[in-house]
Amino acid sequence: MTLETLVEGKKTIALPCAQWGDTGKGKFVDFFAEEWADIVIRGTGGANAGHTIRFGDKEIVLHLIPSGILHDRTVTNIIGNGVVLDPWETLHEIQRLHDAGYSTDNLMISHNAKLVLPQHILLDRLEEAVAGKEKLGTTGRGIGKAYEDVPARIALTVNDLLNPDILHKKLKRNLERRARVLQTYDPALVKAILSDPEVSSFRNGSFFNAEAGLSLDALMAFYTEYGVQLKEHVRDTQKYVREHVGRKKILLEGAQGTLLSVDYGTIPFVTSSDCSIEGLAKGAGVNRSEVDLVLSIVKAPYMTRVGEGPFPTELGGTESAKHCNASRREQEQREYHGVSVNDADPLRQGIAIRREGNEFGATTSRPRRVGWLDLPLLRYAAQINGPDIIVTKPDVLRGCNTINICDAYRYDGPNMYVGETELKKGQVLFTAIPAAEVLQHCTPLYDQLPGWHEDLREARAYHELPRNFRAIMNYIEGRAGVHIRIISFGPERTQTIIR
Repeated sequence: MTLETLVEGKKTIALPCAQWGDTGKGKFVDFFAEEWADIVIRGTGGANAGHTIRFGDKEIVLHLIPSGILHDRTVTNIIGNGVVLDPWETLHEIQRLHDAGYSTDNLMISHNAKLVLPQHILLDRLEEAVAGKEKLGTTGRGIGKAYEDVPARIALTVNDLLNPDILHKKLKRNLERRARVLQTYDPALVKAILSDPEVSSFRNGSFFNAEAGLSLDALMAFYTEYGVQLKEHVRDTQKYVREHVGRKKILLEGAQGTLLSVDYGTIPFVTSSDCSIEGLAKGAGVNRSEVDLVLSIVKAPYMTRVGEGPFPTELGGTESAKHCNASRREQEQREYHGVSVNDADPLRQGIAIRREGNEFGATTSRPRRVGWLDLPLLRYAAQINGPDIIVTKPDVLRGCNTINICDAYRYDGPNMYVGETELKKGQVLFTAIPAAEVLQHCTPLYDQLPGWHEDLREARAYHELPRNFRAIMNYIEGRAGVHIRIISFGPERTQTIIR
């Protein structure tokens, strides 16, 4: 099948992730933007997302701006109303694109996108600093705190940056509400975090105030200037999208993953937006029924997770989770040598797979936790996003003699009710129940399939792929009830097969 056949008659296509993120969405936003899309919309999340795009020896990492911005052809790129936007990070990203020779003339920012403010980042980092074993493993970029302001009715919008009087009034109210919480923390810790030179949004401690924690005057000075600099990009994007949906070709760019969705994910270890197809459509300004094709991204036959939370198939189990959440890339490279994808030690095997796949956070440089593909979780995600998937990064496991795939769980926890059903110890589950209280007691039941040693990059059609590899893909389709529409076996646009 060709791309033209796959997208024939389609006007709106969505690319969410069916796992915990980091599955290669950026490549496919770029892929569809080059060949198909007129409009690319980022609809959820904030600067906690990191999409890496590669062109030969050139690499661009985008955190907020849609990946379609990298194309010479005219593609309108929209940061939608469902995004929480850090103005400093956005301006910094715009400047990096300009320095790399890219134009941002075709960038629109929703006037109704909510703002990430220094108090959000500060509170995010304060909570993680004192949480101990209860920490969630956030990226420390204030995303959750910014989303909290929305139901609390104290959120600021991008549009407020354009109106200084309104900005002052709403900032003052927000700071007063947040000050009640800040006063419960050690002032020395507050000052230390606000002075952290690695957090560029803090502007080298400019926002610290000894009495109130944060200075309203300093915030006003910087954020008024941010409004001046961003004004040319601010639009009523909801109106723009409604004028073009069903007429122009619209691509919805997912962020994070369905298993991190605040509505559908593995509670409480989730992000603060709905990054399933439901939330992505809403945050972009379209109705779910207007999306003609949902292509969920699935890393297979291994998968990854960043931060805290249960991961039934993790190679190395709790030892791996502890290592990844306390380490950085350079530390791991110093401490572990001679690891192999066929290592008998699961922790070392996971480290080898991580290195082969370069599984380190684009935003944080944290090692991503590595495990085998989990079909119970994939079945659950397919119930939400639909059955059509894109498989990414299978090339990482070239040379792995045995591929383990989790087909079911054995529940080994205490009896508990899930809705009207009582879950009992020893019960076999074929579809995941996305709650930490359940998943932490699930033992994976694996099927073993022989691996492959041939180079996938040699293939230009599905039938040219190695026999053992095709058997694995067929197994995933048959057991999970999904339809693999595209296979990606490398970062380049050409390293892609459409079925």
